[in-house]
Amino acid sequence: MEDDLFVAQKIDNYRMLCVSSLARKTISDCEASHLGTEAGYFVYEVDDRPESGGLHVLAKVASIEAAYRLIEIILDRGRAVSLA
Repeated sequence: MEDDLFVAQKIDNYRMLCVSSLARKTISDCEASHLGTEAGYFVYEVDDRPESGGLHVLAKVASIEAAYRLIEIILDRGRAVSLA
């Protein structure tokens, strides 16, 4: 596994969307232990706002290939289409 894989995309002035591995303690602290072991890659939000800040685990990526595909999608924000 490529433990040094880390990608972050700024959402706004306070938040970032990230894909990386996480330490077991971080997963536990975020109450995301139900996602299994620390092996693998996680999608999470880092929020620096005082009232709601912290690290929020959103999902666990199924494979390294899925992690790279998700990174492509995150970084290619210009392709995003509004369904509204």
